[in-house]
Amino acid sequence: MQEVGAASSQTYHKTRSAGSLRISILDEAHIEYIHTRSLRVLEEVGIVIRYPPARQLLQIAGARTDEARQRVYIPHRLVELALQSAPRRVTVYGGHPAARGCHLYLDGPQYARTTTGLNWILDHRAARRRPVTAKDTVNWTRLIHRLPNIHLAGSLIDQEAASRAAEVRCLARMVHHTDKPFVFSAFSGEGMRWLWRMSQVAQGNGRLPRLMVLSSVNSPLTYGWGQCEAAMVSAELGIPVLFNSSAVAGVTAPVTLAGAVVQINAEMLAALTIIQLHRPGAPVVYAAHPMAFDMRAGMASISVAEVGLMSAACVQMGRYYGLPTASNGICTDTCTPDAMATLEKWASGYLPAIAGANLNGGAGSLACVGTVSLEQLVIDSDLYGHIFRQARGLTVDEETLAFDAIARVGPGRDYLIDEHTLRHFREEFYFSSLANRLSAPAWEAAGSRDTLERAHQVVEEILAQPETRFLSEEQSREIDRLLKAAEETLATLEIPT
Repeated sequence: MQEVGAASSQTYHKTRSAGSLRISILDEAHIEYIHTRSLRVLEEVGIVIRYPPARQLLQIAGARTDEARQRVYIPHRLVELALQSAPRRVTVYGGHPAARGCHLYLDGPQYARTTTGLNWILDHRAARRRPVTAKDTVNWTRLIHRLPNIHLAGSLIDQEAASRAAEVRCLARMVHHTDKPFVFSAFSGEGMRWLWRMSQVAQGNGRLPRLMVLSSVNSPLTYGWGQCEAAMVSAELGIPVLFNSSAVAGVTAPVTLAGAVVQINAEMLAALTIIQLHRPGAPVVYAAHPMAFDMRAGMASISVAEVGLMSAACVQMGRYYGLPTASNGICTDTCTPDAMATLEKWASGYLPAIAGANLNGGAGSLACVGTVSLEQLVIDSDLYGHIFRQARGLTVDEETLAFDAIARVGPGRDYLIDEHTLRHFREEFYFSSLANRLSAPAWEAAGSRDTLERAHQVVEEILAQPETRFLSEEQSREIDRLLKAAEETLATLEIPT
């Protein structure tokens, strides 16, 4: 018996371009198996969709709906249509024409973002986290702006005021202190409308969108009201949606890694189908964030080696569909910026980046993406510098093969001041801002500081500089007015679970 979707899915397969390093966790047959089983899950098992307009949209399009259980059985033809209508390139812009935007497409540039939507922070050398304050949000943004390997600023939510307008309040603070694009977590459709209005004010005559939104399906196989509504409203506004599943293998998804990827892919294809049915051609990014369950500790883990494997496999699935892809990136379960944090971040984030994820997250996060640290953010920027350099691979052409340089230098001499070296050393090597390149005596003479202390010094140096403001007084006044209106509106908003 032929698997549903097996024939038409061949149209999505893409090949990578030469010149960049790419690893493959899955071969082509494995990708086909995962794709066809994901379609079967949606068509035969179905998915619960809490947001009534989304169920109605699918029903009108031909999906079978069990309204009493809010369950929808999505035929594979709707998924195939959604895959065909989804754009292959997504762009989010910086705050003015000279600011660097991010262009996401197959085998395109790779970018890093911070974690998003968190509201706890760990101070340097503290043994206990604390609630995020408004000042923390400002400091977080100022630091992001100065870190060269962090390209998008994720939200940091303070706990000083009502939670109903938290994401709007966050953008109202962040937009003053950077011209980089933003990534926010979804809360509601109305919240997205207010974020859009603020981004319009901040851009002035600049290009939109300035903002991306992360919308998550709840595993197993449930798309919540607020998350779904936010995705559909974002599609209306032209805000790119990172459609996401954070299934936990062994608890909210099958314990086998392949089975977990099947369910994750099915959940994300359901979100994609709703978005594309609602607004064909709406910008979307395939953004799986798999997790695993530590059976000994009884806790979900985001940093074990298996998470890296599943993340890379999911990136391959997104690339197979020809879509821009994102990974949760460098994450750790550790609660403090220590050696284990770096080890776990490499284990979870390296493989998906090398698999080709366009956008990679997790920067600044600790405690299973539950806490942020400014020092960890500095370390993670450096970590992404190393990863992205390796992902670029080797350039092999007549110039880089360097025969003329080899002949010119000859035996027994060195290349240090040769013209070929001077021409290429800046682009060929990644220069770490945190690494210790001192001899042991020189390191001792310089104060024997470890990496965390050097990262803290970077934080202090950046925050000690005068603040750079990116909005005019008129724009600032309009942002304040919008925030006040949003807080009044969202205070009464009820989002069913």
